[in-house]
This record gives sequence, C-alpha cells and structure tokens, in this order.
Amino acid sequence: METTTSDHELIRNAIANIAVAFDTNTYAELRNSFTEDCVADYTGSLGHMNGIDTVIEKLQDTIGHITTFHGLSTQVIRLTGKETADATTYCSASHYVGDKSFFAEAKYFDKLVKVTEGSTTKWLVNYRLTTMMGVPRGDVSIFNMDLEGWVDTLKA
Repeated sequence: METTTSDHELIRNAIANIAVAFDTNTYAELRNSFTEDCVADYTGSLGHMNGIDTVIEKLQDTIGHITTFHGLSTQVIRLTGKETADATTYCSASHYVGDKSFFAEAKYFDKLVKVTEGSTTKWLVNYRLTTMMGVPRGDVSIFNMDLEGWVDTLKA
C-alpha cells in the first residue's frame, strides 16, 4: 500500500525538524530543512545569515553548548504556488546551562520551496524571519555572544 504525505504535513515536518536539530545539538541536520542558499534573519540576536553553512556554523557557535527546548504551537501554512509556500509558526524556547536559564517566545515566518531528490519530495525553508514576542527572561550571558543591548531594546 502506497502512503501519500500531504504538502502541509511535509512542511510541518521540515519546520519541526529545525527545532529538533537545535534541541538534539545535531546542527548538520539543518541541511534537511533549509536550502543551500537559504537566508535566516534573526535580526537583533543572531543577525542575518546567508547560506546553510553560515547558519549551521553561527547556531552551533552560539547555542551548541546550551541545552534547549523549542516548543512549536500555533501554525498557519499557505501554499502560494505548486512548489512554494509560506508558514507562520509560534515558538517557545527554553535555554539552560548549569543553573542558568533563558526563555523567549518568537514567531517564525518561513518561505519554503518544494524539491524532489530522486523519488523523494520534500519542502525546504528558503527564507526564515524570526521575530521576538514579548520580553525574554533569564540570564543572557549563557549565549556565546553579546545580547545585552538586544535584550534592553525588548524591555523598552
């Protein structure tokens, strides 16, 4: 019996696999969810990243030493063409190092493309914009970067 997976389900899996890669510290797995020429815009925190190699390197350097938990919740997926889609996904992210922690909520705005590799069809994120929601809480010093100014702007 042949099983068919809907485009919506394949898109949900691509987005969920990003969170799982963060939480399992398997950043190379991001290649299964992002295009090679992707753009990831984490303006205010990680900045603007071009290409999957840069995304993997920057994320691994910044949070690779941190235990994380990314909970995805509300999500809307819109097919914009036969091989293109937009998705908005809400995320609650927890970060832990020893007895220090940091918590934040965000929205992911993703643009995805449908690709076929051999007999396998999948969706990949070509563009991600991450926007913070509310005010993050916790100890920003756990990250391998200076986020103090960024956190101050969110409190204003």
